Amino acid sequence: MEMTTAIIIVAPHEVQAVAGPLLQRYAPETSVRVPAHITLLFPFVAPERLGEVSKKLREICAPIAPFDITMQGYDSFPGVTFMNPANPAPIQAVFRKIYAGFPECPPYGGQFGHDLHPHMTIGEFASQAEQQAAILPDYAPITFRVERLHLIYGPINLALPWITYDVIPLNGD
Repeated sequence: MEMTTAIIIVAPHEVQAVAGPLLQRYAPETSVRVPAHITLLFPFVAPERLGEVSKKLREICAPIAPFDITMQGYDSFPGVTFMNPANPAPIQAVFRKIYAGFPECPPYGGQFGHDLHPHMTIGEFASQAEQQAAILPDYAPITFRVERLHLIYGPINLALPWITYDVIPLNGD
């Protein structure tokens, strides 16, 4: 079984209440793997490196202060619909600090460049017609505090739950 890793921001319950049912309906395999989240780096390092990487991530993240994210509205890429962070700048800043420490791990393997467009996937679609037919309920903006990141690992291309290897605190030291 081939495994991979990622660094994510796991959404709190108030966001899961909106995103979770959509993820289950429009991306059921992803909903089995991970709860609603914002990806910072995927794929990340080889799973056998998680021990050494965890320590380095803690060092990189120690000076980063917790920050707020407001999820507001929806947006899309071809084949993907997502909840939108109203201000992606703090997420991008954390991503850039981590990516600077791991330049061998471009986001999404470099497929979309070397920067991050923060988003919370709630649907994956085989066609534009399916994507346009998705029913997305309105929701009031939801603000939450990011105080930790999750370093996770799991099987590639299997609908099995991924496991948290470590929780990396943002301390603002």
